Amino acid sequence: MLNTQRHAPVGRVRTIRPASRSQGLPQVYRGRARKVVRDIYDRDLGEPRRGGRFRWVLSTFLAAGVGAVAIGVVLFGSLDPAMTREGILPALHQFREARLPRPAVFQGSADGLNWAVPKSDLLQMATATAAARHIIHEQVQVRRDNRPFIQIRPYMRIVARLSDVPPSAAEKVPPFNPLKLYAPDSTDEQAGEGTLTRRSDVRVRVVELLGGMLPNEDGQELDDAEVAELVARAEEEAEDLKMRPSLQPDTPSPEELIAEAGLRIEDPDQTSADPNTTVLYKSVASADTVDDEELQNSEVRVVRVAAGDTLAKILRQLGALRWQINAMLQAARPIFPESALQPGQEVHVTLVPSLVSDRLEPVRFSVFAEGHQHKVTVYRNSSGEYAASAEPYHGKLATLALGDSDRTTSASLYTSIYHAALLEGIPPETIMQVLRIHAYETDFRRRVSPGDFIDFFFDVKEDDGYDSAPGELLYTSLTAGGESRRFWRFRTPDGVVDYYDEYGNNSKRFLMRRPVRGESIRLTSGYGFRQHPVINVPKMHTGIDWAAPTGTPIMAAGNGVVEEAGRKGGYGNYVRIRHANGYQTAYGHMSKIAPNIQPGVKVKQGQIIGYVGCTGMCSGPHLHYEVLVNNRFVNPLTLQVPRERQLTGRQLADFQKERARIEDLMRRAPVMTASR
Repeated sequence: MLNTQRHAPVGRVRTIRPASRSQGLPQVYRGRARKVVRDIYDRDLGEPRRGGRFRWVLSTFLAAGVGAVAIGVVLFGSLDPAMTREGILPALHQFREARLPRPAVFQGSADGLNWAVPKSDLLQMATATAAARHIIHEQVQVRRDNRPFIQIRPYMRIVARLSDVPPSAAEKVPPFNPLKLYAPDSTDEQAGEGTLTRRSDVRVRVVELLGGMLPNEDGQELDDAEVAELVARAEEEAEDLKMRPSLQPDTPSPEELIAEAGLRIEDPDQTSADPNTTVLYKSVASADTVDDEELQNSEVRVVRVAAGDTLAKILRQLGALRWQINAMLQAARPIFPESALQPGQEVHVTLVPSLVSDRLEPVRFSVFAEGHQHKVTVYRNSSGEYAASAEPYHGKLATLALGDSDRTTSASLYTSIYHAALLEGIPPETIMQVLRIHAYETDFRRRVSPGDFIDFFFDVKEDDGYDSAPGELLYTSLTAGGESRRFWRFRTPDGVVDYYDEYGNNSKRFLMRRPVRGESIRLTSGYGFRQHPVINVPKMHTGIDWAAPTGTPIMAAGNGVVEEAGRKGGYGNYVRIRHANGYQTAYGHMSKIAPNIQPGVKVKQGQIIGYVGCTGMCSGPHLHYEVLVNNRFVNPLTLQVPRERQLTGRQLADFQKERARIEDLMRRAPVMTASR
């Protein structure tokens, strides 16, 4: 098409003539109607329009104005307080008048009163417990009537994230009892149906006596001390057989010889401090540990003193033992002698369940005069001793609330694990089994932190989909504080079922009953009330005494952190170690404390921490050994400690095959998945 306007000269429009069609343009014959048909190659363009752009701008402004008017009408209706109470203006007014959220309140109960101390900058975990359940199928070929069949065997994997526990759910969790964690579990060592727990260090042989009757009595009798010594020697022989060569103290190790020579070996893994710097050991005061004794199952009894009442009488009626009463009164005597008790005063006694019997025992008492005027408070400290204070005990609650603004109020690992397992329908027996497996390396009293989770892997007896009940526990893993510990189920050829780590250890290495080793070691004094050999007065003996030559090495009874090391009154040179789950061990009368043993240092089981001596109030060289559970003394000889086991040789190879099979099942894609 030809644009006549474009090719027109300036100032005029060129007329198209038929003669000009010979310049390569197509020709159309018009015939006789040549004046009627227009030239199809002429551009049909009218005159250019004047003012088109102005009309576009005008329409745009007109639309904007209409929209502004509509928005204004809506805003006016919503801002009118006489027409509505839920408009923007009331919302802005409430936002302006709003107050900041009230700070978190630390609440506690002490001495029969409820105390609330405000606390700021309290960080709480915002996430709740969440769990995912996976159903995994395994195809197994079986034969029936000499014909192969493919059978589906289901498995269940549960992964739960640990977090805070609501108060209503925490009531369903049983109280934490450390003694139950380390008691031997008969379900872990089964040799088949109808069999009892088997032990490799006990053998029974039946013989027939000549004459068909028992021999005549020889008239000799053994007292309790001799029987305890015989039992201790038998246990010593059994433990010596299970001890590794690296822990045998009979032959001095190179480290001991170098230490005796006054030299020291630098640890290549530890970097030396920079010049002009001082190394301070981290405090062992566990701010991330839940005080179970004060928070769980405590009960406060308020007794109004009547005429003729004494503190000893009141404490005895509430279940205190004689040695506890004497220790409490002796601690309170410098501040509040027993004769100062008057009728009308109130005695607030805090009771907790006993660890060794089904009764309540007092752990703290406070005396108040009229008007709730505090006189004295006697409490049990972290070393198991009773101490007195002229300040009321609720001062401790205020210190905890105001002294550490970054301390969280999350639940303990024990409570969070138990709550997460209950939500997934795991039986309480299986939950305790899992806790026992992880109890030797995990402190369940510490607070749960973000990132903690637990993993279970079960077989399933009946496949009911998501509602299938978990069967036998095949694998468990716990991640707490950034550390993961994994255990797999394995049955040894002798029929014993236990759970082992990746190296074939069942990790049941807790506390030694006798932390000294040698040939001439004997038990000289047991646990209980006795006549003190030095001061010759009746006094409670809160530990046991192992007599040994001076200089005999003393080993740490278990893994832990040194809480105290140094001189301590009648104990002489004294070391106290804090272990997991509320356990503590104490060692007294040492001749010398080992180098580098000071508060804050981590020690391993079997590590030498000192040497036998006779410092302090003692009658001869020996080790005074104490075990405390939740700051309460227990008998080390009657403490139930499970047996350690390590797989070797063919058993270790079979375990590695079973472990690889379980891991392969866990890596398979699930056929069903449910989350809560």
